[in-house]
Amino acid sequence: MRTFLSALGISLLTHTCQAELLINEVDADTSGTDSAEFIELYDGGSGFSSLNGYTLVLFNGSSDTSYLTLDLSGFSTDAKGYFVVCGSSANVTRCGVEIGDNILQNGADAVALYAAPAADFPNGTAVTANQLLDALVYGTSDGDDAGLLDVLLLADSVQVDEAQHGDKDTQSSQRCDTTVRSGDAFQIAVATPGAANRCSDDSETLVSGRCGDSAGVTRISAVQGAIDDANNDASPLNNTRVVVEAVVTLDARSGYGGFWIQEEDADADSDASSSEGVFVKSSDYDLSAGDTVRLVASVTESAGVTQLDEVSELMVCSQGATLPLAIKLVLPVADLSSLEALEGMRIQNQQGLVVSDLYGAGYGLGNYGQVVVSSELHFQPTDVALPGSAEAATLAQRYARDRLLVDDGVKAYYPTFIPFPDVTTGYSADNPVRIGDTFTTLSGVIHHFNNDFMLIPGKYAIAASHARTTAPAVSDAANLRIATMNVLNYFNGDGQGGGFPTSRGASTYSAFQMQSNKIVAALDAMDADVVGLMEIENDGYGENSAIHQLVDAVNALQASGDEYAFVDPGTTLTGTDAIAVGLLYRPERIRLSGTTRVLSSANSPRDGQGVLFDDSKNRPSIIQSFEFNDFVFTVSVNHLKSKGSSCGEINEGAEGQGNCNRVRTRAATGLLQYLQTRPTGVASTAVLVMGDLNAYSQEDPLQALLAGGYSNLQHSDIATEEAPYTYSYSGLLGSLDHALATATLASHVVSAGAWHINSVEDSLMDYETEANGQSYSSVDNYANADPYRSSDHDPLVIGLRLDASVQQNQPPVLVSALADIRIARAGATVSLDLATQFSDPEGDVLDFVASGLPVGWALSASGVLTGSATATVLAELPVTIVVTARDGEGSVAAPLRVLNGVAGSVDEPDEADAGDSVTAGDGTSGNGASGGAINGLLLLAGLLLLWRRRI
Repeated sequence: MRTFLSALGISLLTHTCQAELLINEVDADTSGTDSAEFIELYDGGSGFSSLNGYTLVLFNGSSDTSYLTLDLSGFSTDAKGYFVVCGSSANVTRCGVEIGDNILQNGADAVALYAAPAADFPNGTAVTANQLLDALVYGTSDGDDAGLLDVLLLADSVQVDEAQHGDKDTQSSQRCDTTVRSGDAFQIAVATPGAANRCSDDSETLVSGRCGDSAGVTRISAVQGAIDDANNDASPLNNTRVVVEAVVTLDARSGYGGFWIQEEDADADSDASSSEGVFVKSSDYDLSAGDTVRLVASVTESAGVTQLDEVSELMVCSQGATLPLAIKLVLPVADLSSLEALEGMRIQNQQGLVVSDLYGAGYGLGNYGQVVVSSELHFQPTDVALPGSAEAATLAQRYARDRLLVDDGVKAYYPTFIPFPDVTTGYSADNPVRIGDTFTTLSGVIHHFNNDFMLIPGKYAIAASHARTTAPAVSDAANLRIATMNVLNYFNGDGQGGGFPTSRGASTYSAFQMQSNKIVAALDAMDADVVGLMEIENDGYGENSAIHQLVDAVNALQASGDEYAFVDPGTTLTGTDAIAVGLLYRPERIRLSGTTRVLSSANSPRDGQGVLFDDSKNRPSIIQSFEFNDFVFTVSVNHLKSKGSSCGEINEGAEGQGNCNRVRTRAATGLLQYLQTRPTGVASTAVLVMGDLNAYSQEDPLQALLAGGYSNLQHSDIATEEAPYTYSYSGLLGSLDHALATATLASHVVSAGAWHINSVEDSLMDYETEANGQSYSSVDNYANADPYRSSDHDPLVIGLRLDASVQQNQPPVLVSALADIRIARAGATVSLDLATQFSDPEGDVLDFVASGLPVGWALSASGVLTGSATATVLAELPVTIVVTARDGEGSVAAPLRVLNGVAGSVDEPDEADAGDSVTAGDGTSGNGASGGAINGLLLLAGLLLLWRRRI
């Protein structure tokens, strides 16, 4: 009679057994030298029961006398109430004491438990019931031994046959009833030393059938079904009961409330689109990898996972089976259906997989103990390709096929121990796992949860291939450093230890102290002479202000002569936002030059739609010139509108540039035009635009600055890394923080790059912890007073070489403002020489470029503007053309407006301005225009008009 393991059987022994000690299981015959034989005692589940005064005696049926006596004094049951006497602990799990190989006789023989001293039972003692507590008389297809049965067991009890199922080598006699001294209380099932017995309430009505029987068995591939669409992955057998026989590949009952099984290789089908593995949702059975099990359960779907639930029967057919071969996984996959077809199966990586994200499925390392691996690091499409391009679209699609969550094997929130980067010491403030680290070894079982495929790992090894550095990479040739850093809502309360929580940033003074310590550590290690700050509290510049307190904290670590001061723009606040930009410098190393300026809506350049730099969205920029070794240059610190909230723009985000792209682009254009006016009052063309522009490297705001003559230093030949980035979002790297320089300054830059202390670190490392007022429940004690995760953006550090002998190029100058052009007649042509309006102090040859040209218009390199007033052009007007003159190092730009003066247009001019087909300025021939140079096609236009009217 085949028996099986059921939840009912466990309940029977765990909850209804008497508290007294009983013989619970005996395995008298195993394969080979019988080293796996054992006797299991059970105290009813009380646990840690003393065995003092108990004696175990073995009787040989051939003589009905004892042949082994074991004194149990000094031992106790384990936490679950079991005590196992075994032949060899190497072959029997949870063994309490060894008695040697091949000790138990195969039968007919007996095991008896007495409440008497061991000295009462020397070898050869006749069988006795004196002080007997429990006994089992057993055999292996042997005849009954009346002498043992009559003395040891109660009346009408039977001798138990361990071989009754023909599988005596793997099965044992197991108690399934609390009646003492009764063979009827035992059933035969696969051995379970030190664990719950495999009993059923009705062993004669098994639904699952016998192990190995193919009749009625459903293959797992049929349960999973063939997959050709990862979004249509429900089982074709959903909500049906099935019988399945397969091998346990991974036991995750403690972490996931179940275990994974997979068909043996010989039973797998040849269809790569159907999985051979499945998750079994049950914690009722004590199983190990390598157990072959036969079970009855329902097929269900849960959060994208096909699983077996409501298990009513489970038997262990064998133990120690060879696990199915792991599938060799290579990322990226061709499509997600390839991963869906592996759900529940063992896999092994065929490549070094890099950690590409620490936020995972939105829960992250700290919440769920998850990281994401990919074949390579991935970048925001618009950081490496133009928005809307085919290349950008391809990049966006590739990452979805090249990501796999790696889980810690624990489903619960906020794990107390994160086993990455290594399972021994785990994650800690000094032992992080970082984006860019590599899984050199990785195997486990593929799982599916909602929209994410994950790996529940069996084995892994992580190499710190992107280890922390203690300082940024800066060229040894540099004698001046400039840095930019987003300080992530640095709010200091009232500046005296109170005023917390504030509207942003730290919620307690203790948290603020940790935040300040981390930022100060970063600033100190960067050792920059000029530092631009973003996201510092906009609370002025007084003694208790955030910027004042930050400078004081940094200066406490500086050597004499290296102390910092902050640039005070002379205003109470810088704009109206809660945060502002700031500018630090070392007065003993570099001196201020010119006048400090703040770019805001109030002084922004304008176009036909209004102000270009809108400070209701963008934080006002601070602009300051400096002098170092007789070299004068200007720094602009900026923080443009974020992508997070909408600005209500038409087709907002359609090209992958996020919200408010037009606001940022107009701000960049306004900044460019404002800087071209030399606002600080110095003549130098050496300008550095830096800060958090909230735009990736190929997006429109950056393109506007590049078109204005600036170069992106992170993407130049002096960059410290080939693929730069400062930020990580949803597994994609990219640069939101930039440093752009004019040609005059760029020629002196010797290195430029980010210091990766923030973007590749998990937020667990930030200043907030359970101890200092973190606003949500978690397990977080990782913060250290070090630079790592001092913000969410990486700082940029620029190295310059400025010697005293440096001679600065003098840029071109604008002789006089460019007068407006008014179109007075449709079809009029324009040919204007604008070169006469510009000059160069050193006589350098100038070349000209323009932006904002009407359709069909052109500006030659020598400065001649040509075009025609077509219907399309007239529909565009008014427009502002930005004309830029360049001498190879410096440049100057000026706006040139083109207005619609055609009768009946919305921009119709006064009568005095409408006489000529094209006018410049106030009816003059400014900009080099003359009557001979302007050829209105009036006759043709008139004839066409008459012809249309006649028709």
